[in-house]
Amino acid sequence: MAERPVSESTDRPPGKAAAERRSAGGDLLALPAGYAINEYRIDRVLGCGGFGITYLAHDTHLDCPVAIKEYLPRELAGRDSGLSVRAHSDASARSFEWGLERFLLECRALASFHHPGIVRVLRYFRANDTAYMVMEYERGEPLDQWRAGQPALDSATLLRIVRPLLDGLETIHNTGFLHRDIKPRNIYIRADGSPVLLDFGAARRLGSAGQEHLLTAVVTPGFAPAEQYQPDGKQGPWTDLYALAGVMYWLVTGRLPTESLARLREDPMPAASAIGKPEVFGKAMLRAIDWALTPDENQRPLRVADFRRACLPATAGGDAPPLAGAPHGPAATQPPAGISLAEGCSFIGAVLFADVTSANPPDEAAHQEQRGLLATLVSQAVATVPASSRLAANTREGCAVCYVGDPEDALRTAALLGASASERGLGLQIGINLGPVLVQPAPGGRSRLLGDGVATAFRVMRLSEPGQVLVTRAYVELIAQLGRSASACFSRLGRRRDPQDREHDLYHYTGDSQTGAPSHPGSPGVPPGVPFSDADLDRIGKLFARYIGPMSKVLLRREAGQSGDLEVLCRALARHIDSAEQRQHFLREAGVG
Repeated sequence: MAERPVSESTDRPPGKAAAERRSAGGDLLALPAGYAINEYRIDRVLGCGGFGITYLAHDTHLDCPVAIKEYLPRELAGRDSGLSVRAHSDASARSFEWGLERFLLECRALASFHHPGIVRVLRYFRANDTAYMVMEYERGEPLDQWRAGQPALDSATLLRIVRPLLDGLETIHNTGFLHRDIKPRNIYIRADGSPVLLDFGAARRLGSAGQEHLLTAVVTPGFAPAEQYQPDGKQGPWTDLYALAGVMYWLVTGRLPTESLARLREDPMPAASAIGKPEVFGKAMLRAIDWALTPDENQRPLRVADFRRACLPATAGGDAPPLAGAPHGPAATQPPAGISLAEGCSFIGAVLFADVTSANPPDEAAHQEQRGLLATLVSQAVATVPASSRLAANTREGCAVCYVGDPEDALRTAALLGASASERGLGLQIGINLGPVLVQPAPGGRSRLLGDGVATAFRVMRLSEPGQVLVTRAYVELIAQLGRSASACFSRLGRRRDPQDREHDLYHYTGDSQTGAPSHPGSPGVPPGVPFSDADLDRIGKLFARYIGPMSKVLLRREAGQSGDLEVLCRALARHIDSAEQRQHFLREAGVG
């Protein structure tokens, strides 16, 4: 429950209370400094907008600063003398309540994001007849202030800003949301030079309809495309890409983009490719900026991946930098050839997430010691898995390992890890999931494992009991589809909800004597008796991997067990390639086209 600050009296004249709120926050609608709401104490206002107010607050339980966003659309509501939020009229009450429910739904979605380029949402709650979203407080400078203190911008610095923002934006779009308010003031540069996208007050679901027109339009001249000025405008990923390209245009030319409505008939804005410096930023980058800034939304890149390919140089081959984590953490490995870190390195993989647990949480020093031991045990457990088939990382939440070869390697690791931890008296929680994974380059030459595949494995792990291995239905179904003996060693637990109110259909892995055996480092694991030579399978497997990526081994194993000859196998594999043109290329290269 919200409480009044000790210094405020209930019989104080409204005018005096308002004056105090004005002096504390600089805004008549803002909560006063010192106000306590749950475990948070309001310090000051960080920013105000059409949808609400953002405060700097102090978490009195964890003794750390946080940022809190309060839902308060000024056109629809205000604050009464008791500091509760009230709609201006009966007519606006319906729109306010609709917006409040949407705010809570979006808080829930944003709380599921685990990406260094997106501000982290810690929790959300109702109070004062409205709702609040608690976020990590990012220390740094808005991009416009940061840029003013920098020397001439070079290509490397631009890429360090753009790469994480594109990856973060792709994460947002993949969960069905648009940001809709990307501009220099909403991009912070941390002390280490990495960017983070802030302020999701204008975020909305892709394809949402109904009462969107009742809320304040979100437009920042120069950065908002024309469709954002219209309540029924055709908005999509291209809308956010226009705004991000506007930020990039400003960075490479030093000029603010011309307002989009003024560009619809005769475009007076000079193209980035005409006034930018190709010798510094490259012609491809400048042309890509112009493409995303096309006034007609139908002519822009449709997805982040399209824009990324146009403006960022691809990298492939070589060794990947070490993943973020403690010194004892397992080394990172590069995904198979054909996947580029610059392309976001997205693929489907089996993910194991593990963390230490204890009935009586130890002190910080003991906890860190246990985390170090866990990292060592994980490193030892994955040593039997081919280095080209796994990526591992230590995080603040535990250890994550992504398997891009044999999905059953996750079970082998879980078995070995559980046995080793038991011998040392270390309690572990383990979760396994099958889902999309994104490898993102990070500051300091490191990389991060991201994506819903990793996030779900983490949530499933948190639902497990000490010593228990929980797996998702998606993973169990894959193992069963491959005809593995391990599929008989899962016991269904049913549906469980995590703290973010996401539902998971879970199974308990009861153990399998075969899972402790390491997978063969060279063989694709095709069942015995298939009518193909090892040389044929190796050739077709390598060719198929160029079109599919890490999951090629899984698909090759499945199709080889069901195919009578090499041509039937190749045609079965080709069905897994999305592009008709690429399917034909694959078949021709395989010699059956």
